[in-house]
Amino acid sequence: MTTAQQIVFTAPGTIEVQTNPVPVVGDDDLLVRVRRVGICATDLHVLDGHIGDPFPVVPGHEFVGEVARIGERARTARGLEVGDHVAVEMLLPCGTCDWCRRGEYNICAEDDVVNGGPGRQYGISLTQAQAPGFWGGYAELLFVPRGAIVHCLDPAIPWDAAALVEPLAVACRCVARGGVSLGDDVVIIGPGPVGLLAAAAAREAGARRVILVGTRDERLARGAGFGVDAVINTRSSDDPIAELRGLLDGRLADVVIEIAGVAEAQQQAVRMTRRGGRTVLAGAIGSRVPVAFLQDEDILLREVEIVASFLSAGGFTPAIGLLARAEYPFAELVSHRFPLERAAEALDLVRGKRDGVMKAVLLPNG
Repeated sequence: MTTAQQIVFTAPGTIEVQTNPVPVVGDDDLLVRVRRVGICATDLHVLDGHIGDPFPVVPGHEFVGEVARIGERARTARGLEVGDHVAVEMLLPCGTCDWCRRGEYNICAEDDVVNGGPGRQYGISLTQAQAPGFWGGYAELLFVPRGAIVHCLDPAIPWDAAALVEPLAVACRCVARGGVSLGDDVVIIGPGPVGLLAAAAAREAGARRVILVGTRDERLARGAGFGVDAVINTRSSDDPIAELRGLLDGRLADVVIEIAGVAEAQQQAVRMTRRGGRTVLAGAIGSRVPVAFLQDEDILLREVEIVASFLSAGGFTPAIGLLARAEYPFAELVSHRFPLERAAEALDLVRGKRDGVMKAVLLPNG
């Protein structure tokens, strides 16, 4: 194989299918043959030019595949062989900044695109112009250098389920940031794939009751398979806070995890948190979008702790364990599959939220 197909966002709103030379693999590198790549709303933000200026960029950060080629040092250091199933974390940490040295590589200083810094995220901020150009999952092959974080996957995990490892890792980090522990009552706001996966992760962490909050009944209904005890549709509820109290014996939640990505949901998350509880804000709502809280009534006088959860650092190991145990219907979240060349059609489907789409994936290699 001397060439490989890639989907490239060449400019805001512009999508091309390209065939490019396969990169040379050095002693410390490997190439991954992409078997599945999930389509995320973040991919649409990249396409629309809302996340810096990475163009041209190969999108896709929710990818899994198998080792296609590997350098000798990488083979020894990583304990991998050609054909092994792998997941690669989306952030390529610099390894030398203060944050990376503290283990907080998800906020690596070299990935500060908000303030005009360079980007180090596969499929989002690593531009195709940076050699060798195979930095995104919407492609037949993905380049993995020495600094990338690679996880081996059990080959018994079906590809459709494996494709959820990155969003599940994000969910596991949210639950860890929330400090969810045995006996906690947990609310998840946002019944998309990450929200449903967070429900399962919260249950695994020992949550006593898990309540799923959202606006679409068809998505809320899926919660039962992921450990959800009850749901609240905020669009049809006269008083979601009162409804939550009714479900929790007059109390509010110990931990609320917001993954909806809208300002109103973040406000609601704080108000659904009990006195002395913890709110985790994980949904990106867009650059420079303000969120207003009543500082005294909502936060200070109730001493609600608010934390953020960004990306998936530390989440892959528990996520892979969950996938391997197969106790939840992970693969059922994959509702649509498209060949690589139909990426534009798949993105349009996700943008329009049509045909009951939950998680659409591309199959670059079938």
